[in-house]
Amino acid sequence: MRDNELRLLCQGLILHRLPALERRGILVAPMPLAAVILAGGRSARMGAPKALLDFRGEPFVVRILEALEALDIKNRLVVVGPGSESIRSAMAAHDCTVVENADVDGGPIASLRRALEALEAVHPPAALVWPVDLPHVHVATVERLVETYRRRHGPVTLPTFAGRRGHPVIWDQDLFAELRTSDAATRDGARAVLHAHAEQAVLVPVDDPAVTDFINTRADYERLIREINRDAY
Repeated sequence: MRDNELRLLCQGLILHRLPALERRGILVAPMPLAAVILAGGRSARMGAPKALLDFRGEPFVVRILEALEALDIKNRLVVVGPGSESIRSAMAAHDCTVVENADVDGGPIASLRRALEALEAVHPPAALVWPVDLPHVHVATVERLVETYRRRHGPVTLPTFAGRRGHPVIWDQDLFAELRTSDAATRDGARAVLHAHAEQAVLVPVDDPAVTDFINTRADYERLIREINRDAY
């Protein structure tokens, strides 16, 4: 491999050429993904910060951080909103980068854009985006998503359950600029970019209903707790 080609590879700029390189007998280590936890909303329907709700003895955001640690995803970034000192304190024992999204009324796309801005310095080949209101997604589900992305390098990789598309979603770096600048995404969120690339999306069927089960309201949370307690017996 030429020195220049190796340098570009290390920067993640020719990730799409990995399969060809492997066919030529060149062993290439998987490029490190970045992981983004979106925890910058108002949690208005919940009436309390969702990031701090308890899930099996841990705050939602800590549960997700521990899942990412278990998957050995080292570049972990959490987007919070203003006045998030209690969330920052809850994460103090965990190695992650915390950035603030001041545009809390801009919806999840504003938080995602803030994350992508913060990630510019490290140039990850892709970002695994995990909303904080899905703490109950199985680690094995996310592991399968990551393995699928590393094998197929699709522009967007996402789970499906019972025919419904869910989260977390892995966005390839090729779509970062579109996510950050698309007028359609400003209006309709990241799903506008997903729809624009629907034919190239890599769908991963999983046996995990949590991927479509957002915990947005107090009733949602109480149902989740009932299910946890039921499963304990």
